[in-house]
Amino acid sequence: MKRVALLALLFTPHLAWGQSSIGDQINAVDSAQQRHDYMAQQAWQAQARQQAAAQAAAQASRRRAQAAANAREAERQRRLDARQARDDAYEDKLRDLELQERSLDVQSKKTVVSRQNDIIDSNIRSQDASTDLTHSKADATRNVSQGTKTLLEKQGSQAELEGQAAVKKESGWFSR
Repeated sequence: MKRVALLALLFTPHLAWGQSSIGDQINAVDSAQQRHDYMAQQAWQAQARQQAAAQAAAQASRRRAQAAANAREAERQRRLDARQARDDAYEDKLRDLELQERSLDVQSKKTVVSRQNDIIDSNIRSQDASTDLTHSKADATRNVSQGTKTLLEKQGSQAELEGQAAVKKESGWFSR
């Protein structure tokens, strides 16, 4: 479009120049147009290079940002894993302590039961000893009673015999 406008200007009647000057002018316009096209192409290529460089820089910036975000996420995850490991270790210790406490409680109860059994056995032995003492006293009293009875029976039998002998002696033919 610019060429046509330039050519139109060149061919206008009030600027009539010679044949050779029109060719020179056309060549000059053409040369100017080629320079302009070349400059435009250079500008376009420079702009394309700038855009490519800007895109590459933006992509590199995005990669760095993504790498930084990944590093932050990895660090956050590492801290979470470390915290979880500490929490798990703490819970394991609590479970161990609870199991030890239960074990000690069971041992304590076994000891109490054993002592109670010893006390019960001691009470039973004491009651058995008291019962044996009572039986012994009863046997001793019975033995004394039977001994006294036997003695009294013997004394009574002897008195009876003596009484019978005296009666016989008095009642006999040879009595005085």
